[in-house]
Amino acid sequence: MAWSVVLVLFIGCLILAMFTGLPIAFSFLLVSGAAIYEMVGVGGLKQLVLGMQSQLCNFNFTPIPFFVIMGEVFFQSGIITQTMDALSRIVRKVPGRLSVITLLGGGIFASLSGSSLGNTAMFGSLMMPEMMRRRYSKEMTTGSIIASGALAMIIPPSNQAVMLGGIAGISVSKILLGSVLPGILMLVLYIAYIIVSCILNPSLAPVDNIDDATGRISFSEKIITILRDIVPLVFVFAVIIGIIFLGVGTATEAAAIGALAAYILAIVYRKFSFKLLINTLISSLKTSAMLMLIIGASTGFSQVISFTGASREAVMAITSTISSPILVLVVMLIISFIMGLFIEQAAIMMICLPLFMPLVRAFGIHEIWFAVLFLILLQIGQFTPPVGMSLFVMKGVSPPEVTLGHIIKGAIPFLIIDIIVVIIIALVPLIVTALPNLIS
Repeated sequence: MAWSVVLVLFIGCLILAMFTGLPIAFSFLLVSGAAIYEMVGVGGLKQLVLGMQSQLCNFNFTPIPFFVIMGEVFFQSGIITQTMDALSRIVRKVPGRLSVITLLGGGIFASLSGSSLGNTAMFGSLMMPEMMRRRYSKEMTTGSIIASGALAMIIPPSNQAVMLGGIAGISVSKILLGSVLPGILMLVLYIAYIIVSCILNPSLAPVDNIDDATGRISFSEKIITILRDIVPLVFVFAVIIGIIFLGVGTATEAAAIGALAAYILAIVYRKFSFKLLINTLISSLKTSAMLMLIIGASTGFSQVISFTGASREAVMAITSTISSPILVLVVMLIISFIMGLFIEQAAIMMICLPLFMPLVRAFGIHEIWFAVLFLILLQIGQFTPPVGMSLFVMKGVSPPEVTLGHIIKGAIPFLIIDIIVVIIIALVPLIVTALPNLIS
């Protein structure tokens, strides 16, 4: 059977299974298991399970539970709410003030949670009622909240980045470092768009009527607020990146220290309790188990594709007809974008990476550069219907008068900014490669 027919059959069966409502991981396991049983028999199923077990023992995946614990502690303890209150006191006379605060808070919490959907749900619950009360436009409100969630997929530490590194066989530490500057670039462009839009059209975000008696704080009070409520969280992020950048430890050790630092901050802020400890551990176990199941299922799919020879034949076919690495990169990114319109991000990684990574290596494309571009394309998929999960999460935390149309319209400018960032990074790879190239 031709390799193209094999790929079409596999991917078609996967999409069909997922559209029946079967969870992603089980869809992959079902299709992979049925295919290997048909080709090899019971012995093939045994090899499939052994391969999954071997992949899950990969050291690259060990940061995931620690990063999840860290995010759960900051969320469940209320530390992130305290930080948002501090930002609200500091950021005063800025056009679109609440939207800017949302993005700044999203940037800080993104570096501590790694969950784009978690960020969207949390900031939707925290900021939407106040923004709606102050008559911010529905599009500006929902767009800035979705954008704050999108930052969690790029700004390290990101669970998706760790998954990508493990599935693709790329250094997780270097992906995390390579994501720092693109994440900051996205945050800066998001905030610039908010400020410029609100200057040109003040009705998008009416000026806050801050009560002078209670709202105004002195310069010294601002410094104290920053040192007390913002610097500790930024310091945790700096420690995580610093450990990786200086070579003091691996991404796993940095993640473990980050999780420990989260508990220490909860103690310092007097928010720690035995209940918090139990709840965060249980939540992190559930999330980590789900992610590990997805990763294991992706291994089974990769094994089946390799066994059929489809991946090898696809690489040979492309390398024999296309000689330009840039053209190959553009094709891979376009495929990722189109798949993001219909398929969840984890599924795209599981389908595409086993096929893309041989091409990346065959054409000498910088692996970290490709990984970050691919990650941003996955994040763009969160914005785009019909399967933009951030859109549905945003709708779930919105009042009835906010329609899905408002949410999509609000997300479009930030989607355009993301595409601009992809173009910038594609033209200036140093934005991604500068930090990873400094470590061995």
